[in-house]
Amino acid sequence: MLNELFSLNTVLTKRVFGLDVMRAVAILIVVDAHATIALKDYYSGAFWHHLLPDGVELFFVLSGFLIGGILIRSYEKKGRFDRDLLLNFWTRRWFRTLPNYYLVLIGLIAFALVRAWRSGLQHTLPENGVLFKYFFFLQNFASDVPAFFGETWSLAIEEWSYLTLPLVLWTMHSLLSGRFSRQRIVLLTILFVIIGTNVYRLISAIQIPILEGELGYRGIVVARLDAISYGVLAAYAKHYFPTSWTNDSLRRRLFVVGLLVTVITALSASIFILKYYVQAGILPAYIFYKRTFYFPVIGLSMALLVPYMDGWRTATGGWARFGIARAITHISLISYSMYLLNLTPIMMNVVERIPTSSFTVAWLKVGLFWGLVLVLSTLLFKYFEKPVTELRERLSAKEPTQLVNEPGARSPEPGTGC
Repeated sequence: MLNELFSLNTVLTKRVFGLDVMRAVAILIVVDAHATIALKDYYSGAFWHHLLPDGVELFFVLSGFLIGGILIRSYEKKGRFDRDLLLNFWTRRWFRTLPNYYLVLIGLIAFALVRAWRSGLQHTLPENGVLFKYFFFLQNFASDVPAFFGETWSLAIEEWSYLTLPLVLWTMHSLLSGRFSRQRIVLLTILFVIIGTNVYRLISAIQIPILEGELGYRGIVVARLDAISYGVLAAYAKHYFPTSWTNDSLRRRLFVVGLLVTVITALSASIFILKYYVQAGILPAYIFYKRTFYFPVIGLSMALLVPYMDGWRTATGGWARFGIARAITHISLISYSMYLLNLTPIMMNVVERIPTSSFTVAWLKVGLFWGLVLVLSTLLFKYFEKPVTELRERLSAKEPTQLVNEPGARSPEPGTGC
């Protein structure tokens, strides 16, 4: 009975296993970082944590690769970019992301109000004007996200990217289709978003004194519209240069380079190494780097991992024999639900209400946290996210696809990170 309750009936042969690995790794890194909150003073840090890539940035790149692939294939198949293509693209994206988000958001609001009513205290929700912004992904449009449901900063960046990228492509097509090929128009669109966002950050970084720190650019929409574009660049390479994309030797070399640069970049931006920047007197240079060039470096380095992982089509050997593949695919499928549930709903509203009175209690809280995240995310995915996502097949046209890496749907689109 329990097996039936939690089984997702996954068909592994219809998925790209390497992309499932990337998504599973991304969400596990994010949830692992949040799990340490439960340890309080008993968390002494682990050096290997400083070598882990940013799970959110990995989500951005993977999302850009899959969404960009859908957009490019749709554009090429139709031979033009028009209103129908745009609305269909948005309809399918929003059916994938919005229902889960609004369910959890409204649930958190209701929980805060009920708790305040029962305790007789004032609720802890942000003021109405701020709370209203969450329904339109404006909570971190031009400033840091408020404390309430703070992890949604990354979803807001994705949603605005889903709006702006196809609009830029439509504009480019309208202006340039008589002079340039669709391939060149796609490339110009990607470069326009990447270069435009980086120029904005660079100008802002120069104008604002270094003493004000990193400026929180990581979580501000207008400063991160390039976040998924590095993955879209990988999708461009796959579609227009298939021979190079499927070259095994090139894939392996790119993967090694990408992995090394990603790990080095993660370490260079970690808390562990900050003290050395201070001692060497180069902290101002580091702050400027984190405001500007860090984002394209981490985005491009992770994009180099994609060709190899995209070529890892199926799980073989021990991956399949010991059930590892099925576990990875399960985590990949429920990753969006994990993203929405793990921090504010589970960690802050449940686990953190248990006093951390000893080392043993601290680690029991970590175990409880992981258990609740995996169980509740599975249930949310199976009984709400997947059925709602499947509704879009009745309300929108199917998009040209390759292998499926999205639950219960035809388009290979990921969930998001925290």
